[in-house]
Amino acid sequence: MAVPECTACGTCCFSNLPEYVRVFGCDYDRMDDRARELTRFIGNRCYMHMEDGRCAALTLDAERGLFLCSIYEVRPDCCRALERGSGACLGELHEKRERPLIALDRLRRSAAPGGDG
Repeated sequence: MAVPECTACGTCCFSNLPEYVRVFGCDYDRMDDRARELTRFIGNRCYMHMEDGRCAALTLDAERGLFLCSIYEVRPDCCRALERGSGACLGELHEKRERPLIALDRLRRSAAPGGDG
């Protein structure tokens, strides 16, 4: 399976689970002011907030087809640990490769004249 560059993929940032990206205390501290807007507590555990099936920190550039993390330098440790081409990366691609493409398509359609946005 061909593994695209991370910025051309974004698959690992997509999930319908609210408890997808765990944020620990060190992650929360590293995110500083952005932590409050981008995280949610479920019980006493903290997670990245998921919006429209993707991490709230993920930005989509429909024109260039890119997926960029708005907090890349301060992202949670679990995101830092996921290596391109690793077994976990390949598993993400196998399970949900189409999700980023669907998100880009929706964004492009909503931005088009007469689109639904």
